[in-house]
Amino acid sequence: MTGAATAPIQATRKPVFLPYQVVPHWLPADTAAELLQYAIANQDRFTDGRVYHEGAPKIDPELRKTRVLHDLGTFAPVICAAARAAQPDIERALKVPAFVPDYFEIELAAHGHGAHFDRHIDTFVGSYRNSSSRVLTLVYYLLREPKAFAGGALRMHGLGGRGEADSWVQDIEPQHNQLVAFPSIAPHSVGEVKCPGHEFADSRFAVNIWIHRKEGPK
Repeated sequence: MTGAATAPIQATRKPVFLPYQVVPHWLPADTAAELLQYAIANQDRFTDGRVYHEGAPKIDPELRKTRVLHDLGTFAPVICAAARAAQPDIERALKVPAFVPDYFEIELAAHGHGAHFDRHIDTFVGSYRNSSSRVLTLVYYLLREPKAFAGGALRMHGLGGRGEADSWVQDIEPQHNQLVAFPSIAPHSVGEVKCPGHEFADSRFAVNIWIHRKEGPK
């Protein structure tokens, strides 16, 4: 065999990305502004974000460093209704078979200085799956303008690759009132945020929405 024939397989492999959809100006401007003010006004109610390990939630700042709020008050039904209305178009864009949603899970996340979320997926797999599975992930951004932080890009990772080479990742910069939707099984991460002023109001805010599908008997 020649030397060329023994080249690593990865040298010729091309990255495969699951589709995603970016929707600017997702909500009316006044609703987006009011929701951003709600987030800022409720600073003291945010708690450390958690990750799931073997089916159990835990705080792991090496993997995920952020603050979250699960109570969106009167905005919760507004967000859920908007997500329900957007679902058919998102399914078509992502080539996801249409399904009847079981419920909408939401949280408001604040990424301040030093915050990040390493590579992960949003679904539970194997024996940790339950009766309702996350199928679609929607991330809705809220931030003060002009933007007072750097970083914080949503990074989509190519399937099969573990490195950070440019060809194996696609970065989506957060913009105010912008929605990004993708399959919950898609590997993704959040880049580290740099916020020199360390002001909570200058954080990268995002409403995370997961649309669940009811699963049949195991």
